[in-house]
Amino acid sequence: MSAVKMLSVDLAELNLDRVDKEITTQLKSDEELARLTVDPHLTGIERAIYLLSSGQEVQRVSVITELPNLLRDNTVECMRRVVPKVREVLHVANIDMQLAAATAFLQILERQLVSVEDYKKTFLQTILTSVDNKNEEVANAWLETLLTCIDLLPKDVVKKDILKGENYVLSIAVNKGQLSQTLQARLSCCKILGKVSSKFENFVVKNDVLPVVLSLCGDVEYDVRACMCQKLDVVAHGLGLELTKAKLLPQLIELSEDESPNVTCACLETTANIISMLDREANVNAIIPMVKELLEKAISKVDTTLPVASKLFGRLCHSLMDYMTVDDKAYFQEYFKKLCKVGVSEKKYKEDTQKLLEGFEMYEQTTDISVETRRYAAYNFPAMVLFVGAKLFRSELYGCFSQLSRDPHSLVRRTVAAGFHEVARLLNTNVGILFTELNSLLNDADIEILKAIIPNFQVIMSPLATLGFDQFTENRTHAVQDVVTNYLRAETTVFSCPCWRTQEAMLANLQTTHLLCSNDFVFNRVLPVLIDKLKYGRALPVRVMAAKTLTTLTRHLKYKSQRDEILDIMIEDFHKSDSCYCRSLFIDLAKCYLQVNSKQAFKDNFYELILNMKSDKVATVRLKMLSIFPDMKRSLKLPKDQNLRTALDTALRQIIVYDKDKDVQQAAQQMSEELTLIQEGSDNTRANRRNLSAEEEDDLKREDEEKEILMREEKDKKDEETKLSKSVEKRNSVGNKKELLSKIPGTKKASSSTMKLSPGSLKGENNQSLSKRALITTGTTNTLTSAKVVAALTNEKHPSVCLIKSKSTTCIPSLIPRLEHRPSTPPKKDPVRRIPVLVNSKTVPSTTSLSPSASFSKKSTSPTPVKRNQSNSSPLTPNALGASTARRGSTTAIGASVVSARRGSVGSASSTASDQSVKVKAGTTPTKPVTMATRLTKKSTK
Repeated sequence: MSAVKMLSVDLAELNLDRVDKEITTQLKSDEELARLTVDPHLTGIERAIYLLSSGQEVQRVSVITELPNLLRDNTVECMRRVVPKVREVLHVANIDMQLAAATAFLQILERQLVSVEDYKKTFLQTILTSVDNKNEEVANAWLETLLTCIDLLPKDVVKKDILKGENYVLSIAVNKGQLSQTLQARLSCCKILGKVSSKFENFVVKNDVLPVVLSLCGDVEYDVRACMCQKLDVVAHGLGLELTKAKLLPQLIELSEDESPNVTCACLETTANIISMLDREANVNAIIPMVKELLEKAISKVDTTLPVASKLFGRLCHSLMDYMTVDDKAYFQEYFKKLCKVGVSEKKYKEDTQKLLEGFEMYEQTTDISVETRRYAAYNFPAMVLFVGAKLFRSELYGCFSQLSRDPHSLVRRTVAAGFHEVARLLNTNVGILFTELNSLLNDADIEILKAIIPNFQVIMSPLATLGFDQFTENRTHAVQDVVTNYLRAETTVFSCPCWRTQEAMLANLQTTHLLCSNDFVFNRVLPVLIDKLKYGRALPVRVMAAKTLTTLTRHLKYKSQRDEILDIMIEDFHKSDSCYCRSLFIDLAKCYLQVNSKQAFKDNFYELILNMKSDKVATVRLKMLSIFPDMKRSLKLPKDQNLRTALDTALRQIIVYDKDKDVQQAAQQMSEELTLIQEGSDNTRANRRNLSAEEEDDLKREDEEKEILMREEKDKKDEETKLSKSVEKRNSVGNKKELLSKIPGTKKASSSTMKLSPGSLKGENNQSLSKRALITTGTTNTLTSAKVVAALTNEKHPSVCLIKSKSTTCIPSLIPRLEHRPSTPPKKDPVRRIPVLVNSKTVPSTTSLSPSASFSKKSTSPTPVKRNQSNSSPLTPNALGASTARRGSTTAIGASVVSARRGSVGSASSTASDQSVKVKAGTTPTKPVTMATRLTKKSTK
């Protein structure tokens, strides 16, 4: 019993020893592996051999992946030792190693690391044997490698035997195409035949390839038929025109009648590719009828064939355009309209946003076939504009374009937005037709649509920008400004999303708005947006682009005051800002300003401001300031700018000596060495323009343009002042004539004036126009604005307002009192002889209202003119005027009129709101009426 126990103990000890030994061996191998991986003295080839022999799968995959690099470093040794080891491992390798080897072998051929002969004997042999792998994924990977190698290898390598005539590429393809082979093998055969047909001669393709192709076109599996149908165009290249018409074209027509949608799609693709290889007879008699039949089948079934037909429709139309009749073109146009309405033909589009969103929710639930069809129709829209012609766009295609741009599905609208600039380029200056659709897309809330259309906005508007704002009509001006307004409104959506590239493109497209909009629109609508993005934009490229666009538009502002205002904003909000980030942006503004404007303008506006930043509190700002010093020195022209050169050198020396930041001092020292290599310009460059560089020539052009802008502005100001002075002179001359005509002259002078105003003395004027002119000239500086007086002057519809010639020696009535003193009539100092004041001085109306009952029919019987009291400078109401006419006749009438004026009845018994302001001053003593006899007595006494 003890012996058995001892034996069991010994066996246990022996087993433990064996286990310990295996563990020790494994630890040693791991240590050796670690040592080989880390040891720098070991070469890559030794490490690769060891890992391929005893390493794990991951390590073997890494070695195979690094095989191209090993061949590059040591080709001979790697081909002798590593490549055979790799081929041994691949027989028992897993999927990852197989995929890595397929990629590595292709890279070796693409990078030409080995000769063609070595590659043919070593790597191509492995590729051909691996195509038949049982794993479908591995087999497809090796097949793609083989197909790419066929394109890269020379023709003779593909034709010759690979190894003792056993692995002939064409023979392999033919063997795989037999009906006894698997589906995967026959599919591989179709792809290989499609590649090798372009490598072989015509007779080889006819004898060896064509029979297999025809057999595969009639295969029982629709996948094989579809795959072979896709390669018929390549086989046709190898066969030539005659054999293609005789052998392949009937087979293609037969495949077009196949019941499988996959075969029909492949037939459409092959037809689009083969049209250019056929002659007119084949295209007219065979291809066009076949294409029509395929299109009708697709739109009747609405299956997977319809999106393919919509995708290839543009190519088909352009390829067959030269062979179409008028009826054929009309058919293809109508078919395209049907493609644009697939899935939505029963619904009517409405502009209302809520109904559009409801439609969107409804159409999102439909199948993807209709959406894909409309999307490909939108994709082919530029091609259809070329097919139909830009002149017929409005009548034939505008309805479809408008419908697609308002499609309920965002995918369709995004495709329209992506191709909008192509359609606009074809329409050229008639792009205004699309402004309604453009506004609709710009107002879309989907950021993807804005990303598609905003980068191309400048291209869309470029035809109108080339035409120029001055050439716009009023309707086009309003339409373009509406588009730019919607474009600016889209910035809310764009800048709320993290898409800084779209934001940058949006600001860059605004650089040409001065060619599209008026100066006031740019100043009031565009520049505030740029200033806001310059201040609050998140990404630095967006702010820099805002600075560049701002300086560009500022240069083209019409008025100097506006340009100075923008410069003041730059200085106040950026140069003098408390934020170091804004002060740093001021340097970017200065750089953009120097790129856009002339060097002289930069020196006038920014040079000293940049030098003043040498004492900035933040070292980063001072460090960035140094980056613009080379451009500042290049802008100088000696000896004119010697003071600026001295200021630049002084500022740089001060930074080197006094700056406390070491990085700034070091950068300043390097900048000082760099500036010594830069030469300033010469002040006499304008005289020696023949020897100027392109940069100097551009600078002189910019300077001339700036001078021209200033001269144009001064000229416009002078023209406005001239027009204003002429209008003032004309107004004064008319006023002087009125004043001369309104004076009460003597008897002889009056008779002369009467002669001047007589109808017979004026040629070419009838009595009606003369009476109007006489009525106008008899007015004083107090203008009558009543509608009835105006009507009397123009249409003469109010006969109660008329002019009756006086029987006195003058023809000028002296009925309306004056607002100004007349020099011919001295003022009266006696208050007793004043005409009673009927108007309150605090409520003097600016215009008088004339009632229909008032008339100037009262004729004066006095032979001499009556002197007026100058103290009555307020305008009177019509009844008051009527009362004053009575003073030439009778004292009773004057007294009655004054009494009525005291009572406040101005014009009529019922006072209006305007008449309420004409009242007798409260608390004044009534003045005795002055009769005409009293006036004559006083005058004789004098």
